[in-house]
Amino acid sequence: MIEKSQVWGNSSLFDGSVIETDQASSDLALRNGVKVQLGAKSRARVFENHLALEKGVGQVTAPSTYSIDAAGLKVSGARLRVSVTDRIEVVAFAGAARVQGSAGQVLAAIPAGRSMNFAMQAGSTGTVTRTGCLVYKDGHFILQDENTQEVAEVYGKGLPENAKDLQDNAGNRVEVTGTAVTTKPALTIAKTVLNATKVTQKSQGGCLSVASTLDAKAEAPPGAGKAAAIGAAAGAAAGAAAGAAAGAAAGLSTGAIIGIVAGGGAAAAGAAIALAGKKSSTSP
Repeated sequence: MIEKSQVWGNSSLFDGSVIETDQASSDLALRNGVKVQLGAKSRARVFENHLALEKGVGQVTAPSTYSIDAAGLKVSGARLRVSVTDRIEVVAFAGAARVQGSAGQVLAAIPAGRSMNFAMQAGSTGTVTRTGCLVYKDGHFILQDENTQEVAEVYGKGLPENAKDLQDNAGNRVEVTGTAVTTKPALTIAKTVLNATKVTQKSQGGCLSVASTLDAKAEAPPGAGKAAAIGAAAGAAAGAAAGAAAGAAAGLSTGAIIGIVAGGGAAAAGAAIALAGKKSSTSP
């Protein structure tokens, strides 16, 4: 359906119109080369440069400039899928899927063939949870996510005792909950920066191979926790400044009217759609 009207053939509609599927999926091909698939029982607004997914499943094959936006998250990549339930699941099929929060902070860079789940509030709060090996490298704590294999630089201003939890857990498999910030990682192997608010040990040791692969250490020197807390304070200040600047510079784009030529998956759910400059009847 387009704007709650059943569509059987070609139709014209505005950029940002709502498309909703029922029992079958629907495929859309934008004139700019982007391919969009909406799963059954899904609803989304389709724009020239992004898909605003409100419920269900959306999949795109597109340039990195095109994104799926859901619950405050902005997900971009060559070929990816986003599912909205009580959580947000992101799957990368080709290339890395880049996940950003509403302030522009990078929450994750998910490699091809991997997936990651996010809480519904992650987009607005920037809060994420990672599980993996915590090691120490060149004066910084880093965690390699055991699911995505992504490396995050971890600080601990939000932890008690000046981030002593990080120091004590170096070389252990841990679960880290924290807030992603916009600060650029100091280490080139890290993709994101995480200011930890909670560190939970999942198992002791077992991270020597990860430390070796990352050219890191499975233990931290005395005082490393205090340095991590200081680093987090500086990172948070820089992230806040960057977020404020981005917010001031950003504005809502009116968006060019776009074109879609779509072929639906099955019977009534499949609709051939063409977005044009004026809204026309959606009747057969």
